[in-house]
Amino acid sequence: MTMKFLKNKLIIILILLSFGEISAKDSVNRIYGIIGKYSITQLDYEKGEDRYKKLFKKGNPPYKGSMKTQVMNFLIERMIIDITCEEESIQVNDKRVEAEVDRIMENSGFKDRALFEKNLSDKTGLPFDIWLAELPYQIKKGQLMQVRVPPKTPTEAEINDWYAKNINRIGFELKYREIILLPKNSSTDEELRVSNELNQILKEVKKDKSAFALIASGPRNASSIRGGFHDWVSVTEIMQKNRPLVNQLGILEVNGVSNVFRDERDRYCIVKLEGKRPTPKENVRRAIQEILGREKMDTSFHDWVMERRKEVPMLIYDEEYVKENKIEAPDETFNIDKVKDK
Repeated sequence: MTMKFLKNKLIIILILLSFGEISAKDSVNRIYGIIGKYSITQLDYEKGEDRYKKLFKKGNPPYKGSMKTQVMNFLIERMIIDITCEEESIQVNDKRVEAEVDRIMENSGFKDRALFEKNLSDKTGLPFDIWLAELPYQIKKGQLMQVRVPPKTPTEAEINDWYAKNINRIGFELKYREIILLPKNSSTDEELRVSNELNQILKEVKKDKSAFALIASGPRNASSIRGGFHDWVSVTEIMQKNRPLVNQLGILEVNGVSNVFRDERDRYCIVKLEGKRPTPKENVRRAIQEILGREKMDTSFHDWVMERRKEVPMLIYDEEYVKENKIEAPDETFNIDKVKDK
């Protein structure tokens, strides 16, 4: 047992002694536990239970066990956050909280505070005052993640597993060939001439699809790419440049040829889809690592809290919590003679 632990335990005892010789069972606002230099009283528990139920009314609670155990662990975690923030000189006052609200509001594109509060409540499912009351702990958690919580880097197996399970969500890459004809002017006759010419080409390539590459490599093709061939391009990239083209490619099977269409630049086009594949893992590796990193943050923080619980002196008096979690119950009555004996 370290000197620091003994010192902290003595502080706990002195807090109890400051109330005289007391019993956690007998006091009006009885003590459920002592965490470091902080106490969890019955009033603290009741307020914590109310907040806990409101915070996780619509979502999965982060703690397991009975309601007593969930709320106690909820309060213990927050006390550990406060204790560690004091050690790191991390302060989160009202000014810091308001600055964070302003930052979130600005990033969300809101200038009207009332509209922002309504939007945030709709989005989170929480009354704004409950969300705001929780914000200081989220700020502290974020600070501690940077200075005290060791990050967990996703393993190659985890990256492979995520990629395999989400392969339909990561998008596709396409390779395709295009034939483009441009009218010489904007007259109706010229537009009709080009349209008819491209429809004639379409009939030819539908009879013999191998002719598509030959015609695409000829002088009539106004594509900016030699031979009109585009090698493995992401659907997202194509969509950003040419939405009508994506719409046509999206309905084709591999080796299929589109009908004549006009793209965003009013060019007359036909395309042949020559290949389709999920976005290669290496192309989205960084994105997967970031996703897994965010998912691991909560796990990392939980593991860190459990380690801190071993370091921060605690005395838990609540019989229900002690019994459910199979921990040793401390002697609830303290007096100066017991302290002297030790």
